[in-house]
Amino acid sequence: MMANKEMDNLLDDIMIEHITSAPLSELMTEYDLTSDEIKITQARFHDQILECKQQFKKAKLKNARAQLEFEKRKHEEVDVLGYLTKKGKDARDILIELFIQQKLPENLTVAHREGKEITDEDAKQILANLIAMGAINIDDKDD
Repeated sequence: MMANKEMDNLLDDIMIEHITSAPLSELMTEYDLTSDEIKITQARFHDQILECKQQFKKAKLKNARAQLEFEKRKHEEVDVLGYLTKKGKDARDILIELFIQQKLPENLTVAHREGKEITDEDAKQILANLIAMGAINIDDKDD
């Protein structure tokens, strides 16, 4: 059954290729069509292609939005306090440890704070972001 469907699709592709590459006069003769009928068919075909393109773009955008919402939810659900409790350390100590072990992403940057120390809240937010990005696996036993 699948082979028949594939064969039908292949034949459709061959016919479409033949029709789209044939000269207008050949199509008029072969299919007994007038130039107006061909122009109407071309316009319909063009409209269908545009509709398919638009549906594809909408589906792609819908998928991107769904992925964004998933990532937002994942980010909101990060349990930094639970992670800190499990580790028995504060956020700054964990960040320092990860830095020393070179387990932080290479492109990680932290804003310069003009000589001010990073606060616990800032460190917790950085940890939350790293966990949400997947840079820190909170289920790892050897982290």
